[in-house]
Amino acid sequence: MVEVRKREKESVEAMIRRFTRRLQQSEVLSDARASRFLTKAKSKRKERNSAIKRSQFLAEKDKLVKMGKVRSNERLPNRYKLKIKEKIR
Repeated sequence: MVEVRKREKESVEAMIRRFTRRLQQSEVLSDARASRFLTKAKSKRKERNSAIKRSQFLAEKDKLVKMGKVRSNERLPNRYKLKIKEKIR
């Protein structure tokens, strides 16, 4: 916990500035922001399935780029909703 007491002949603005500096140095605020949203780690099976889907999606996108339907550096429009035909085990 960060605590700051007012010194003699110190303005409130200076005390607040000193408090914020000490708060940033203690990294209390950055730790609180980092732990704000807890995300659970994916299981190995889910990671594997998402990697397979990602590789299939990129292969399908490369195919569309080679055909000239989509540029390589842009996102796919909604009309190209790629359906992955291969079933994942």
